[in-house]
Amino acid sequence: MSNFIEKTVLGIQSTFEDMFASDEIANKKGLMQSLDPRVRLLSIILLIVIANLGNSLYYMAIMLVYSLILAVLSKIPMKSYIARISAVSIVFTGIVLIPSLFNVVRPGKPLIYITGSLYITKGGALSALIFIMRSFVSLSFIYILTLSTKWIEILKALRYFKLPKVFSATLDISLRYITLFLDVASNMFLARKSRSVGKSKGKSERKFVASSMGNLLIKSEQLSDDVYNAMISRGYKGEYKTINNFKISRSDIIWIIFNVSLFMIFFLLKGGKLWI
Repeated sequence: MSNFIEKTVLGIQSTFEDMFASDEIANKKGLMQSLDPRVRLLSIILLIVIANLGNSLYYMAIMLVYSLILAVLSKIPMKSYIARISAVSIVFTGIVLIPSLFNVVRPGKPLIYITGSLYITKGGALSALIFIMRSFVSLSFIYILTLSTKWIEILKALRYFKLPKVFSATLDISLRYITLFLDVASNMFLARKSRSVGKSKGKSERKFVASSMGNLLIKSEQLSDDVYNAMISRGYKGEYKTINNFKISRSDIIWIIFNVSLFMIFFLLKGGKLWI
C-alpha cells in the first residue's frame, strides 16, 4: 500500500514538473519561441499536412531530419523529446503495423522467411517504415509546438482563426480542471501516507482505494463548477489576453519565406510529384 501511494504521488508530481518545464521552455529564446504564436500554429499544421503527403523513404528522411533540427534550434530537451515521441510512433504504431508486414496481408517479394509459406515482404516492411517515420515527424511537430508555446497563446491563436468560443472555453477549462484535480488527488494521497504507520492489511488497502475513487468522483462535480465560477469572477468572457500582443515581425516573414522556398525546391526537384 505504501508503494502504491508513493508511486501515485510521484506520478502526479511528475505531471506537474512537466507542466512547469513546458512553461520554462516556452520562455527560452529559441527559433519557434521567436515567432508569432499564430505563425507557429499555422506553420506546424501545414508542416504536418506536408509531411503526410509524402510517400517516399527519402522524403520522410528529410522531414525527419528537419523536425530534429527544428527541435534543437527551439531548445527542446532532446532526451525526453526522442524518448516520448519514439515510445508512441515506434512502439505503439509498430505493434499496429505488424500484420501488414506479412505476405498474407500485403503480397510481395520475400524479405525474411518466418515459415515456408509465411514471410515478411519488402513492400510491407517499406510501407511500415514510412508510416512509422510519418508518425514520428507528425508527433514531433506537435510536441515542438506544445513545448515552445504557452497554452494560453495557443488558445488565443485558435480564436484568431475563428475557432468557436465554446471549443476554446472547453479546452481551457479542461486543462485548469485537470490541474486542480491532480492537486486534490495528490493532497489526498499525501494525507493518507502521512497518517500511515506500519503495514496495512489487504482489506483496508482495497477499502481506501475504493473510497478514494468515490471521493474524487464526488469532488469532481463540485470542482468543475468552482473552476468555471472562478474564471467568470476574474472577468473571463471567452477571449484570451496575454502580456505580449501578437505581432508579425521580420523573423516571422523570414520563416515563412524559408519554408515556402524549401518545399517549392523539393516539389520542383521531383517534377511536381512531391517525392511520392
